[in-house]
Amino acid sequence: MSDIATQSGSTEETKRRLTPGNSLLLAVVIVFGLLIVIGVGALIVGLFRTHDSADMPALAAAKPSKPVSMQLKPGFTILSSDTQPGRLVLHIRSASEDEIDIIDLNDGHLIGVIRAQAPR
Repeated sequence: MSDIATQSGSTEETKRRLTPGNSLLLAVVIVFGLLIVIGVGALIVGLFRTHDSADMPALAAAKPSKPVSMQLKPGFTILSSDTQPGRLVLHIRSASEDEIDIIDLNDGHLIGVIRAQAPR
């Protein structure tokens, strides 16, 4: 008999704990928990996708399709060089002028030139 009383008591206690307000709160907590799990999963997938795809264009752009060579004009020296995806930027100087050359690494053509008088 005591088992029956205990079972009916626990059922009443469960009913008291799951009032409409509590069951709504429980549903909200479950939904937010699922959203957090889905969001973390999407974040991980996104990180792996951008990590894999971010390296590929830069490597493809930096690899020339054919060997590229160029000669400096007489009297010019290279002061510095820098690279951008698919481009080489050279700062060159002669006795009379400074020049910045931007070269496409895919085919070696000159994209742009910026000239200025050399400092005295």
